[in-house]
Amino acid sequence: MYVRFVTPLIHPNSGVEAGFFRASWYLYRTGCPDWIHAELGEQFDWFNEHLPIPGRIGRHFKRRNSIWGICWFDPDTAEAISRARYCAWLISEGGLPVRTIKTAGQREVIWRDAHQIVSKPTADLPRAFQ
Repeated sequence: MYVRFVTPLIHPNSGVEAGFFRASWYLYRTGCPDWIHAELGEQFDWFNEHLPIPGRIGRHFKRRNSIWGICWFDPDTAEAISRARYCAWLISEGGLPVRTIKTAGQREVIWRDAHQIVSKPTADLPRAFQ
C-alpha cells in the first residue's frame, strides 16, 4: 500500500488534500515555534539529499485540461516514511493537522522511482478530511 501524509488544505492544481511538503508553508504564515521550523528544515534537507524530485508532476494537453498528479511514498521506503511521519507530527504540533492515507498500486502512474510514485487523483481517492 502506498502512503501519503495529507492536510485539510486543498492543493490548487490537483484539487485534493495537500501533502505535508506543500503544506509546510502554512506554518511560516501562522507563526509556529522556531524549534519546529528548525526540525522541519533538517528533515527537508534529508529529503532533498535522498529523495529525488519527481521528473513529472502532471500531464498537459493541447485540447483538454491538465492532469496534476499527487505523490505517494512506496511502502518499501521505510526511512523516508518514518521521516515523513515525524514531519507530519511536527506540522501537527505547529497547528495544522496531518493524517495518513493509503492506497493500493492500481492507480494511473504518471511518474515513479524507487521511493515514490506520482499518480492521477481519481474519484475513489481516500480522503482524510471531509
